[in-house]
Amino acid sequence: MAKRTPWAILLCKWSDMPKEAKKRSFFEQMFTASGRGTFNMVDFFDDMSHGNVDIGGSKVFGWFTLPHKWSDYKGSGANPQGRQDLINWAKQAATANGVDLSSFFNVVICMNATATQGTDLFGGGGGVVCDTNVLEASILGQEMGHGYGLDHSRLNGTLADYTDRWDVMSTWDSCFMQPHNDYVRIGPGLNAANMDGRGWLDGSRVWSPRSTSFSEFITLRPLHRRDLPGYLAARLGDYIVEFRKQDRWDAAIPRSAVLVHRFEDNHSYLMPATNGQQDLVANNTFGDNPGNTPFDIFASVTRLTVDEIDDTNQVATIHLEHRAPQVTAVGPGILFGGVAAGGDGFVIIGGKIIRIPPRSPLFRVLEQIALHEAAPVLSSALIGEELRREVFSSIAAIAEQQLQAVQMFSQPAPLQRR
Repeated sequence: MAKRTPWAILLCKWSDMPKEAKKRSFFEQMFTASGRGTFNMVDFFDDMSHGNVDIGGSKVFGWFTLPHKWSDYKGSGANPQGRQDLINWAKQAATANGVDLSSFFNVVICMNATATQGTDLFGGGGGVVCDTNVLEASILGQEMGHGYGLDHSRLNGTLADYTDRWDVMSTWDSCFMQPHNDYVRIGPGLNAANMDGRGWLDGSRVWSPRSTSFSEFITLRPLHRRDLPGYLAARLGDYIVEFRKQDRWDAAIPRSAVLVHRFEDNHSYLMPATNGQQDLVANNTFGDNPGNTPFDIFASVTRLTVDEIDDTNQVATIHLEHRAPQVTAVGPGILFGGVAAGGDGFVIIGGKIIRIPPRSPLFRVLEQIALHEAAPVLSSALIGEELRREVFSSIAAIAEQQLQAVQMFSQPAPLQRR
């Protein structure tokens, strides 16, 4: 069931700017249930949340005249208190006019503006502020998205915001926005990683592997078309794969394509294909080990290949593969190439396979080496360093024990008196 999160839309004027730039009916169509089906904000959050968020109960209030002039506003990104002051002024004006804001999830404050005099544009947990001269559905999708806790999206390899052109959380002037008669521009959609980060991605429509190693062909529907049967996304290790069709919210993207994202620190990151392009089409691949390495038992392979994109039938066929490395620590021994627990271990030196019996002291050394090599992937640097110390201490103890044994056997037996 959708979570109802109605917004209060507060139309406000500066005391020295009395002219109302737009009629209330425009805002009611853009923000409330009366505009459903026109690609308004109700439609947007319904599609971007897979039906988990319903803002259809939003209401428009105003126009309210603030007891301040346009020149009184001092807010900016460098002055968050000035921004909060404006939110407070608007809420106070609404409350003074009988509006009960306690029944609303959040507020959108639309300030009257002229062609040359605007106020601000920002969004967050405390509210959204925009001007009537930058009232675009694309931009409001991002700013209201901040109200739900979304951060700006990024390209992999950079911490720069606004760099994923296929995602609404990069809007302003860099992403693919579609012109729209009523709302200036709409889209693009929200990517699957951001949806998943908010708990909006429908898990029942996401393909997930049933085993640690797999090689499967699956078909994906466009991410935001939950009205169509089939998978809407797929998981590949730490990545989420989606198909975006050049249509509806995504009508401005260059072509229908498959996108891969990861999610970290509340930011989504768009992953490039192996050829460097950001949107994958037929025969493009993505993966940690895209090469053909069937004889490398130490290699971990995670690979996506786009087989076909069928725009007519609105499906993308993809091949997902994962093979775990065949060198694994198990119980008292080490498995190389799938040898059963308790069996021999192996070391490959110069292409020659050397068998290490399980009772050999070198087997215990191999165990410690495996632990040492696991240390760099641990999340805690302190734990990793402690593990390394223990590994070297254990190897030293094993070596000392074997040295004593060798010395004991090498000493001549004492002479026996007759």
